Amino acid sequence: QVKLNFRGTNVGDDGANAIANGLQGLQQLQQVALYFESTRVGDDGANAIANGLQGLQQLQKIHMIFAGTQVGDGGAIAVGNALQALTQLQKITMNFYYTAVTDEAKNSLREKLSRPGVDLTVC
Repeated sequence: QVKLNFRGTNVGDDGANAIANGLQGLQQLQQVALYFESTRVGDDGANAIANGLQGLQQLQKIHMIFAGTQVGDGGAIAVGNALQALTQLQKITMNFYYTAVTDEAKNSLREKLSRPGVDLTVC
Protein backbone atom coordinates (compact mmCIF):
# COMPACT_ATOMS: atom_id res chain seq x y z
CA GLN A 1 0.00 0.00 0.00
CA VAL A 2 1.24 3.47 -0.91
CA LYS A 3 -0.22 6.69 0.48
CA LEU A 4 1.21 9.98 -0.78
CA ASN A 5 -0.19 13.23 0.61
CA PHE A 6 0.83 16.44 -1.17
CA ARG A 7 -2.13 18.49 0.05
CA GLY A 8 -1.44 22.21 0.12
CA THR A 9 2.09 21.92 -1.25
CA ASN A 10 3.65 23.49 -4.33
CA VAL A 11 3.62 20.19 -6.22
CA GLY A 12 2.81 20.83 -9.87
CA ASP A 13 2.99 18.95 -13.13
CA ASP A 14 6.73 18.27 -12.84
CA GLY A 15 6.24 16.79 -9.38
CA ALA A 16 3.33 14.66 -10.61
CA ASN A 17 5.57 13.40 -13.41
CA ALA A 18 8.22 12.36 -10.88
CA ILE A 19 5.58 10.60 -8.78
CA ALA A 20 4.29 8.81 -11.87
CA ASN A 21 7.79 7.59 -12.67
CA GLY A 22 8.04 6.18 -9.16
CA LEU A 23 4.71 4.40 -9.45
CA GLN A 24 5.82 2.59 -12.59
CA GLY A 25 8.29 0.54 -10.56
CA LEU A 26 5.64 -0.72 -8.12
CA GLN A 27 4.02 -3.32 -10.33
CA GLN A 28 2.87 -5.50 -7.40
CA LEU A 29 1.09 -2.57 -5.72
CA GLN A 30 -2.48 -3.38 -4.64
CA GLN A 31 -3.58 -0.13 -2.96
CA VAL A 32 -2.68 3.48 -3.61
CA ALA A 33 -3.92 6.79 -2.24
CA LEU A 34 -2.76 9.99 -3.94
CA TYR A 35 -3.72 13.32 -2.39
CA PHE A 36 -3.07 16.30 -4.67
CA GLU A 37 -5.67 18.55 -3.04
CA SER A 38 -4.87 22.28 -3.33
CA THR A 39 -1.72 21.79 -5.39
CA ARG A 40 -0.65 23.17 -8.77
CA VAL A 41 -1.22 19.88 -10.61
CA GLY A 42 -2.99 20.35 -13.94
CA ASP A 43 -3.84 18.25 -16.96
CA ASP A 44 -0.19 17.51 -17.76
CA GLY A 45 0.33 16.19 -14.25
CA ALA A 46 -2.86 14.12 -14.38
CA ASN A 47 -1.74 12.68 -17.73
CA ALA A 48 1.60 11.75 -16.16
CA ILE A 49 -0.16 10.04 -13.24
CA ALA A 50 -2.33 8.17 -15.75
CA ASN A 51 0.80 6.93 -17.50
CA GLY A 52 2.30 5.89 -14.17
CA LEU A 53 -0.78 3.86 -13.27
CA GLN A 54 -0.93 1.89 -16.51
CA GLY A 55 1.47 -0.88 -15.44
CA LEU A 56 -0.14 -1.50 -12.05
CA GLN A 57 -2.10 -4.56 -13.11
CA GLN A 58 -2.40 -5.85 -9.51
CA LEU A 59 -4.03 -2.65 -8.24
CA GLN A 60 -7.26 -3.32 -6.33
CA LYS A 61 -8.00 0.01 -4.62
CA ILE A 62 -7.24 3.58 -5.64
CA HIS A 63 -8.15 6.82 -3.89
CA MET A 64 -7.25 10.02 -5.76
CA ILE A 65 -7.99 13.55 -4.61
CA PHE A 66 -7.51 16.32 -7.18
CA ALA A 67 -9.81 18.83 -5.41
CA GLY A 68 -8.67 22.43 -5.75
CA THR A 69 -6.18 21.69 -8.52
CA GLN A 70 -5.91 22.88 -12.11
CA VAL A 71 -7.03 19.53 -13.54
CA GLY A 72 -9.67 19.76 -16.25
CA ASP A 73 -11.61 17.32 -18.38
CA GLY A 74 -8.58 16.17 -20.37
CA GLY A 75 -6.60 15.14 -17.31
CA ALA A 76 -9.58 13.50 -15.63
CA ILE A 77 -10.42 11.45 -18.73
CA ALA A 78 -6.76 10.39 -19.11
CA VAL A 79 -6.78 9.03 -15.55
CA GLY A 80 -10.09 7.29 -16.23
CA ASN A 81 -8.72 5.67 -19.36
CA ALA A 82 -5.74 4.34 -17.41
CA LEU A 83 -7.98 2.96 -14.66
CA GLN A 84 -10.33 1.32 -17.14
CA ALA A 85 -7.50 -0.98 -18.22
CA LEU A 86 -6.81 -2.14 -14.65
CA THR A 87 -9.13 -5.11 -14.41
CA GLN A 88 -8.34 -6.05 -10.77
CA LEU A 89 -9.74 -2.77 -9.38
CA GLN A 90 -12.46 -3.24 -6.77
CA LYS A 91 -12.66 0.27 -5.32
CA ILE A 92 -12.13 3.57 -7.15
CA THR A 93 -12.50 7.00 -5.56
CA MET A 94 -11.80 10.14 -7.61
CA ASN A 95 -12.48 13.61 -6.21
CA PHE A 96 -12.47 16.61 -8.56
CA TYR A 97 -14.22 19.20 -6.36
CA TYR A 98 -13.21 22.79 -7.12
CA THR A 99 -11.58 21.95 -10.44
CA ALA A 100 -12.45 22.64 -14.07
CA VAL A 101 -13.69 19.06 -14.51
CA THR A 102 -17.23 19.28 -15.85
CA ASP A 103 -20.23 17.20 -14.79
CA GLU A 104 -20.22 15.76 -18.31
CA ALA A 105 -16.67 14.47 -17.84
CA LYS A 106 -17.52 13.07 -14.39
CA ASN A 107 -20.51 11.24 -15.87
CA SER A 108 -18.30 9.90 -18.64
CA LEU A 109 -15.87 8.59 -16.01
CA ARG A 110 -18.71 6.91 -14.12
CA GLU A 111 -19.89 5.18 -17.30
CA LYS A 112 -16.38 4.18 -18.31
CA LEU A 113 -15.36 2.78 -14.92
CA SER A 114 -18.65 1.24 -13.79
CA ARG A 115 -18.58 -2.55 -13.85
CA PRO A 116 -19.82 -5.37 -11.61
CA GLY A 117 -17.90 -5.72 -8.37
CA VAL A 118 -16.41 -2.22 -8.42
CA ASP A 119 -17.22 0.28 -5.66
CA LEU A 120 -17.00 3.54 -7.62
CA THR A 121 -17.14 7.15 -6.46
CA VAL A 122 -16.51 10.06 -8.82
CA CYS A 123 -17.29 13.51 -7.47
